[in-house]
Amino acid sequence: MNRGARHQVLFHDDHTCLLFLGLLDELHGRFGVHVHGYALMPNHFHLMLHTPRGNLSRAMQHLGSAFTAGINRRHPGWDGPVFRGRFKNHLVEDEVYWMHLLAYLHLNPVEARLVHHVDASRWTSHAAYVGGESCPRWLQTAELLDLFGGEEAYRGYLWEVQVGRESGPPDFDPEAFWKPTRTGRVPVGEPPRPVLGAEQALAQVATVTGETLAGVCAAPRGPGGNPARWLAAWWLERAAGLRHEEIGRLLGASPSQVCRFVARVRQPGDHEQLRVWKRALGDPTGEG
Repeated sequence: MNRGARHQVLFHDDHTCLLFLGLLDELHGRFGVHVHGYALMPNHFHLMLHTPRGNLSRAMQHLGSAFTAGINRRHPGWDGPVFRGRFKNHLVEDEVYWMHLLAYLHLNPVEARLVHHVDASRWTSHAAYVGGESCPRWLQTAELLDLFGGEEAYRGYLWEVQVGRESGPPDFDPEAFWKPTRTGRVPVGEPPRPVLGAEQALAQVATVTGETLAGVCAAPRGPGGNPARWLAAWWLERAAGLRHEEIGRLLGASPSQVCRFVARVRQPGDHEQLRVWKRALGDPTGEG
């Protein structure tokens, strides 16, 4: 998220909003960023982003500089930054928090009394979640809709939040979003992480696990799951930069299952084999 410099209005007309949304398309195409949600308010914006390549700072630097250049070109005589310093970011690792965050973003215009109903919001991702408009290629809605249990359940959750019957996780604090944080930062000078093709990434997983490609992708036939499949989901996201829907098609899993696979590998707990495999793939700590 970020605010306008000197408390100025950023998104004052349709052209400015469309300029910003066009740059989100660039974030997806150039940096492999997955956009799950957005809300453009008069003097600030919120984005829900997933950066499999670990390049958040570089992507946001591009967004900020390109948006600033576009605004200054449109207004002769304007010069200098339009944002109030560096963007703020908050790392989300919990599915319940992630779901509530989407509701918070989409209800921002209602809470600010810019619109009377969430469906009247023009510059949030809500309409794409409920089929009110076609979903742009850079916006990923399937994963969160799957977590909610469908559009109707998503709408029901929004209503519960709006009327005060649902307040989200105990640690959900919108005011903390604007406080300085180091969480999730990536140094601007960090070299880009190599991006593999899906076939190459799966082959690497097969090598380190000792499984065949079919075995890596196979759904478990008994209790305990298939840790090689979990690892494949994590590595396809991390090294190949694939979205959860794309990973799901390769592994025969739903986006929500892929989300759980990735979370299981990120925090392997007492699963020592996962730690060994992750180190073999280039994660020396066995974490991340």
